Amino acid sequence: QDAVRRLLYFVDYDARVKAIANHPKLLAVVSRLLVAEAVMFQDMALIKPPNGREKPWHQDHAYFELTPETKVVGVWIALDRAGIENGGMRVMPGWHRGRKFWHFQIRDLQICDSEMDGLQSERVAVPLEPGGCLIFDSYIPHGTPSNFTASRRRALQFHYYAVGAQKITAEERLAIWGGEANNISC
Repeated sequence: QDAVRRLLYFVDYDARVKAIANHPKLLAVVSRLLVAEAVMFQDMALIKPPNGREKPWHQDHAYFELTPETKVVGVWIALDRAGIENGGMRVMPGWHRGRKFWHFQIRDLQICDSEMDGLQSERVAVPLEPGGCLIFDSYIPHGTPSNFTASRRRALQFHYYAVGAQKITAEERLAIWGGEANNISC
């Protein structure tokens, strides 16, 4: 299990996880943020093993074949205690408002490291106890540091958009988000 970093699209195979992803109170909050009925379109289990590597800074919207105007809400639920020492979430509060970064394939699809250098004072750690939840906009830059402990850090993540969300092609997504696709270097 320590070799697996992420599992996708399993909600329909486990009634307990499906109940979490579709909990009426959670859907009510997400729908309110979307200003429309929420539809879950992605589910993931995120596993950071002992000594597991970082997830570099990124914006989730860069991974989705959705128009830039499509509102997306992410829900990150800690299954284990998630702190800085074991790879808990960190965010750049307020940076989701109208700011889109080019993403590059370096250690992962990520924001260029030089864009984030010198911004340590703006980074905020979001420690969570098991069952704790972070709800965030898909434009907020975020990442998780390496796990420097002997314990794994597990989380569930769900992404929701509004009914009727507009989709784009993979090529269109790359033209919007991919630096290399636009002859921009990192």
